[in-house]
Amino acid sequence: MYIDGINHATLRVQDLDRSGIFYHEVLGLKRVGQRPSMHFYSSGRYAHELALLHDRSYQSPENSGLVHLCFNVRDAASLRALYQQCHAKGFPTSDGVDHIVMHSFYVRDPDGYLIEIGMDRPVEEWQQNPQAFAKDSALGPGHRL
Repeated sequence: MYIDGINHATLRVQDLDRSGIFYHEVLGLKRVGQRPSMHFYSSGRYAHELALLHDRSYQSPENSGLVHLCFNVRDAASLRALYQQCHAKGFPTSDGVDHIVMHSFYVRDPDGYLIEIGMDRPVEEWQQNPQAFAKDSALGPGHRL
């Protein structure tokens, strides 16, 4: 196989500084570079996973073609911490979701993009389940965020 995951995504935004607050202060990505009208952010795994492009004409994520962008975290403690961080900074989130293959929650960034924060579950826990991608459910007791 030639593809080894998603390297980065670029989002059009109305205000680089406002969006930077969300991606840096709330989600913890580090701004690693910039150009005129563009900022680059990284978790440290790649040169950058996210680029933000200032676009004065940008109006709505519904016209972007993007359904959502998902960022991985390493463990349940990190998932809970980001969930709490989003609430503390005033960004409403969904309840925790059990996708069988991963646990996650959703939040909207300042420009309205739907951002998923997720933690993959070990492949051994779901690979033999023929319904692993069939449906999602709320995280049950003991797995709440």
